[in-house]
Amino acid sequence: MMKRFISLAAAAALSSLAVPAYAQQVPQLPPSAVQTRPQAGVPQRVTLQQAIDIAVAKSPVLAAARANQQLAQIPVNLARSAIFPNVSGSATVSHSNNSGRSTNGQTIGGGFTSKSLTADVRQLIYDGGKFIAQLHQARANAVAGTQTYERQVETLAFNVAQAYYTSLQSHSATLLAQQVVQQNVTQENLVRAQLRAGTASRVDLATAQLPTAQARVALVRAQGQEATALASFANTLGLDADIAVAPANTAAENSISPQVTVLSYDQAVARALLLRPDYLAAQNAVLAAKYNVQVQRSNLLPTLTANASYGTSSTTVTGTDFRPGSNVGATLSIPIFDQGITRAQTEQAQDQLALAQSQLDQTRLGLELNVRQALVGLVTAQGAVAQAQAELAKAREILKATQAQYRAGVTTLPLLLNAQVGLTQAETDQLNAIYGLRQAEQTYTFALGENTIGAATP
Repeated sequence: MMKRFISLAAAAALSSLAVPAYAQQVPQLPPSAVQTRPQAGVPQRVTLQQAIDIAVAKSPVLAAARANQQLAQIPVNLARSAIFPNVSGSATVSHSNNSGRSTNGQTIGGGFTSKSLTADVRQLIYDGGKFIAQLHQARANAVAGTQTYERQVETLAFNVAQAYYTSLQSHSATLLAQQVVQQNVTQENLVRAQLRAGTASRVDLATAQLPTAQARVALVRAQGQEATALASFANTLGLDADIAVAPANTAAENSISPQVTVLSYDQAVARALLLRPDYLAAQNAVLAAKYNVQVQRSNLLPTLTANASYGTSSTTVTGTDFRPGSNVGATLSIPIFDQGITRAQTEQAQDQLALAQSQLDQTRLGLELNVRQALVGLVTAQGAVAQAQAELAKAREILKATQAQYRAGVTTLPLLLNAQVGLTQAETDQLNAIYGLRQAEQTYTFALGENTIGAATP
């Protein structure tokens, strides 16, 4: 009895309330919160490839990576220089004055001028393989630097793709929220008409107005999330956060069809080991460390250097009467004892080699984990799309049947509203599933090292 009393009292209270006035237009965020400005040379609607190209050109993160990659190439030229001869030239002029003295009628001392021109050539003949090892070490480091840069390009492309699809998802969520508002407003207007016809009560109208109010709140939040996602997208491209740039909404990006081929785990790992620049860079780092061991060991081997010089110098006190002179020779240097420096440097190089090998092993383990997680995520995302499609079809069927029953007067308004909520949830699930699939595909191709999408390399 108490429950019935409370229910009747609540109904009476609701019936006495004035009907709130809801605006019919779709709510919008203030212009100051979403206003953007165009930038010359940047399209306001971009495809994924265009977005990656802009990021490659504009992103300061990639600019720093490019500088590091170029720095890694310089030691190659420095190492190569040892094979070329060293040629130097010198010219000297000197004049000295001494107090002269007379002896037997002759003056001894006074001014003296000396002039000379000399050219020297020195050529390394043998150094125990140190030059070759240093050159190979520099080349391996240069290749590793290039591969590190390539992985950073892939990382930037992955980040752009994630921001791209997040922006698309937030935009689609806003459109869906607008649709939900319109659907609830339509339902509310239907109840208003029934109220005027005397077939519905104010309680029914209040019941219909609540989903409308909730949908408006969800719409404003969706608009805010879209504005935030667009700002993040512009920032990822290396642009100011208020630049007007947004993803182009193409049919392929909204397709439920998979856009990549799912490999088995073993196939995917094998492919990643061949393509992943970070793993290849780690391999070249190990190779460079091996050559460094050779470089340090070669300090115990003899070196042979040839040298030659040619010059001319004055032979008189006035700096005249030049006479040429030349010499040719070779120098053999044999290390005997260097206080243990070479041994210590060799041990240090061996430890660096062990460290590089452990980093390679760690990179491989990380690669295998990335591939496994990305593969599971992709398969899960594909399954989620299929289930979301089935959910959406069932929700539409239920809503259609409930609407027919409501028009026939054999069901209640709350059940109709529940059916509409079910459809909204199904549409949201489908939206999240589609863009979850797109992002899972990007994660998968990034794990395999295939997501550069034509981005420029140095």
